[in-house]
Amino acid sequence: MEIRRRRTFVLITSLVLATACEEAATAPQPIAATLAMARVPAIPTVSLTVTVSNVDGLGTSYGIQDDGKGAYVDGSQDVQAVLDNSGTFAFNTETGMHRNAIRYVSYDFNHPVDPANTYRPTPSNLRNYHFSTGASQYSPMVPIQNLGVNGNPSSECIYMGNSFANATASWRVSFHKGLEDVSNGPTAFAVVTRTSVSPAVWTIAPSGPCSPVSNVAALRSGDGSVLFGYYNLPFYFTLKAK
Repeated sequence: MEIRRRRTFVLITSLVLATACEEAATAPQPIAATLAMARVPAIPTVSLTVTVSNVDGLGTSYGIQDDGKGAYVDGSQDVQAVLDNSGTFAFNTETGMHRNAIRYVSYDFNHPVDPANTYRPTPSNLRNYHFSTGASQYSPMVPIQNLGVNGNPSSECIYMGNSFANATASWRVSFHKGLEDVSNGPTAFAVVTRTSVSPAVWTIAPSGPCSPVSNVAALRSGDGSVLFGYYNLPFYFTLKAK
């Protein structure tokens, strides 16, 4: 009987030790995981001052212009203007979203691609607030912060979407974003270019060598269901790190 008890004890002990070894081999390794995460470079958020140009070098008016109040500064007058930790440009002229905007941009929709198109939106400057960018499925994207450094190209094609509203309706303007992000589509890419490393400066315009179409954007209803047409909307933004 004593021999049987000893054999049972040895067997149970062996099973416990084997299980413990297996768990130790497969359990998460906090230090290794932490080191692996540390090797993934973080993308820093960059606070910006944004200048919206009103005319080009020849004095021709742009289709998106400023409000006459100077540059848009992140954190001032309800403005958000950053390169975020996803590597995209986020520009909101009214961050409260439920108040009237202090700052805005103005649009000129008097140059439709189709001259027979008579549709003109009627946005309110008090409800004019949002720009965003991101990666097109037809163009690889480098985080904007990383353009022009560490062997990255200085320029790339991205999408850009703008939105605005009045008291009863809303619209979206899209440069290769969403429903407009199609191969050989009629809209332009937003072309972002780093022009200086120190100080850090970038420009965005709907024209450039990586965009086969220049200046054209789509105008849709706020939910995207209605296409009102295509419009020439040249613009030129300068982004400078604060």
